[in-house]
Amino acid sequence: MKNRFDELRRVSWSMPDGKQKLAVLEEMIRIADLYMTEEDSYHVRMDYTSAAMDAGFSEKMLISFSWCVAKFDKNPGRYSHFNLLWHYKWILDGIWKMPEMTFDQIERMFEDFKERCTRHGHNLRAYHQKRVNLYISLGMFQEAAESYKLWRSTPRDSLADCQACEQNLFGEFSFKMNHLKRGMQAVKPILEGRMVCGSVPQNTYSLIIIPLMKLKEYDRAVAIAKKAVREIEGPQYLEEYGVFLEFFTITDMTRATKLYEQTIRYGMESKIGWSRLQYFYAVRLFLNEWGKTKRRKRLAESDRVTLPWIDHEIAKLTEAFNRRNGSLYVNEFLAEKQKHTERLVAAYWNSTSQ
Repeated sequence: MKNRFDELRRVSWSMPDGKQKLAVLEEMIRIADLYMTEEDSYHVRMDYTSAAMDAGFSEKMLISFSWCVAKFDKNPGRYSHFNLLWHYKWILDGIWKMPEMTFDQIERMFEDFKERCTRHGHNLRAYHQKRVNLYISLGMFQEAAESYKLWRSTPRDSLADCQACEQNLFGEFSFKMNHLKRGMQAVKPILEGRMVCGSVPQNTYSLIIIPLMKLKEYDRAVAIAKKAVREIEGPQYLEEYGVFLEFFTITDMTRATKLYEQTIRYGMESKIGWSRLQYFYAVRLFLNEWGKTKRRKRLAESDRVTLPWIDHEIAKLTEAFNRRNGSLYVNEFLAEKQKHTERLVAAYWNSTSQ
C-alpha cells in the first residue's frame, strides 16, 4: 500500500486545487490510517488542510486540522509547532465565515491560538491581525481599529503573514473605515507589481472596485475588473467572483453571463456561508437584469437557480449570521451593498453618457 500512497502523492502534486485533489488526499488518509504510521496520517492531513483551504472548502479544514491538533498535543515534540501554528492562521481566517460556528467556539480558538503563540516563543502580531479580520466581519469597527493598532505596533516575526498579504489588509482596513485614498495608497505597491504572493494581487482586485467607483475612476475600475477575471481561478475566489459578477452585470452583460456560467457551480457547491451570501447577492442582481429581456439562451443550472431560490438562500444565510453574531450587522452590510450597487449604476451610466 505504500507504493499506492506514494503514487497518489505524486499525482496530487500536479493536480489543480479542487474536489478531485481533495478526493486523492482523502484516499491517502485512508491508506495512512490503515497501513502506515501516525506520522504519515498526520502529515497527509496537514496537506489536506492546505488543499481544502486552497479549494475553498474551509469546513473540511476543521476536521483534518482538529485531528492534527489532538495528535500534536499528545506528542508535542514529535511535530513542528511552527507548521501547526501557520495552518492555525488559515483556520482563524475561515471559521467566522461559517455561521454554524458559535461565537464562543470562535473565541476559544482565537484564545487557544494566542496561548500557543506565546508558549512557542512567538509574539502576537499574527493574533492581532486575525482579530482585525474577525472584527471587521462582525461590524465591530472600534474593536477592529484597536486590534489594528496592536497589529501595526507589534514587530514582524516568523509567524507573520508575508508582506504582500499584510499590505493587502492595510488597504482593506482603510476601505472599511471609508479612508479611500489611504486605502488606494496602501495597495499601490501591490497594483504596481512590487508585492506579490500566492493570493495577492488576486485578492486585491475585488477590494478596490467600489473605492475606484466612489473616487470616480471609472475607466480604471473597468480595466482592473477585466484583468482580475483573467487572473483568478478556482472556488476559493467565490467572494471575488461575486464582486465582478455584480460589476459586469451593470457594465458588460455579455461578460457577466460568461462569468456566471463559469462560477455558478462553485456557489452551489460551497459550504462557506459568508462566501455564498456575497456571491448569491451578485447572482440575484444578475438574474434580475437577465430577466428584463427575452433571451433564447438557457443559463447553466437554470432549473434550480431561480430568483425565489436565491432570495431564500440569502434570507436563510442572513438570519443564520445575525443569530450567531447577536446583531443585525449583516442586514446593514447588505443594505450598504445595495446602496453601492445603486451608486454604481448611476455612476457608470453618467460616465458613459458624457
